[in-house]
Amino acid sequence: MPLFSYKAYDSHGDEQAGLIDASDLGEARKRLLERVLIPFEIELSSSKAADVTGSPGGASFSLGERARLSRQLAALLRGGVPLVRALSGLESQEAWASHRLVLTAVREGIERGRDFSTVLTDIGSIFDPFSLSVIRVGEATGKLDLAFAELATHLNSRLEHRRRLIAALTYPAIMGLTAAGVLTFLLTYLVPMVEKIFSDMHGRLPVITLILIAASDAIRTWGPWALAILLATLILGRPLFSRPEVRLALEGVIFRLPLLGRFLEEMRLEAWARNTSMMARCGVTLLDTVRVARANAASMRERETLGSVEAALVKGRSLSAAMRETGGFSAMIIQMIEAGEASGEVPRMLEEAAGELAADGAARTEMMLNLLEPLLIIAMGFVVGAIMIGVLLPIYEMNRLM
Repeated sequence: MPLFSYKAYDSHGDEQAGLIDASDLGEARKRLLERVLIPFEIELSSSKAADVTGSPGGASFSLGERARLSRQLAALLRGGVPLVRALSGLESQEAWASHRLVLTAVREGIERGRDFSTVLTDIGSIFDPFSLSVIRVGEATGKLDLAFAELATHLNSRLEHRRRLIAALTYPAIMGLTAAGVLTFLLTYLVPMVEKIFSDMHGRLPVITLILIAASDAIRTWGPWALAILLATLILGRPLFSRPEVRLALEGVIFRLPLLGRFLEEMRLEAWARNTSMMARCGVTLLDTVRVARANAASMRERETLGSVEAALVKGRSLSAAMRETGGFSAMIIQMIEAGEASGEVPRMLEEAAGELAADGAARTEMMLNLLEPLLIIAMGFVVGAIMIGVLLPIYEMNRLM
């Protein structure tokens, strides 16, 4: 049903704004009058509240906001508060001021008799397909509070997952950029000055100085062109990089990198295990969890792997057997799922597998940071030291000959 954005005066003369769903403009006006609101501006909005132009409710919910919304709804519903009243209470909170219009649209959709999960699916900017599947099952079974409690735990795990990844990549990125900046400055500013000083020298310059001068000339001559070509490749080559076969080849290279490749692979498996465990605990079938994961996988490698698992499940194979045939899962996860299938506790074993992977990932992150810090410092010291030796050595030779 179309959404209309409106501005109206209430019975006290205060201006109100929001979203309302109605079949046409006339019905939207009629519904506002029924609420004792006098509209002075009504216009057709986007079909999704997330796309409302210029409204404070147009932004998508961040991962942290989704986790907070799930926690609050779980607590309110567990306390016996009806869903409509819970949403109304959230609308009045200052913390949700930037998303008030979206929450209003959700509440009004429920008041008109639409399913909660259907309204969330139409809006699209609040929860991802994984979460919507859980909410849909919780709504169908009358356990919406438990569904949101599971979602809150799951989204908090994803936040920790993201923080760990940022922690692993931030320090090397900063150190690498700093080293590149220092090296570029020395080669483009300091070395040319040295070259001018020794241009009138008839003696032979040390090899290291000649190498620095050649590197400086190359960077100054070809550096801007290389940067322009790189930027053009990144911009114009986006259609090429979006092709499945190219993305699959790039992912194959990335996942084969030492340390980083295994780290990213473990994080991918951990995320899949947590998603599958959460959805299975909430009543979603294993086949549906695999389908949702495949449809929303960012990695082409994971999408192909889950496609093979889905095909095997359709043929009646067990989850562990399907995973073993693909070769895209670790032996530890497969063994734990086999144990879960034997005991009828696959969701719990998946959660434990995710915990094991998270612990391994945390240890690997700490190890990577402990190794990278001294290695990067040593590398920067070696490069800067080599440049300074290349600059100072000719001066020493000149003073020695004078």
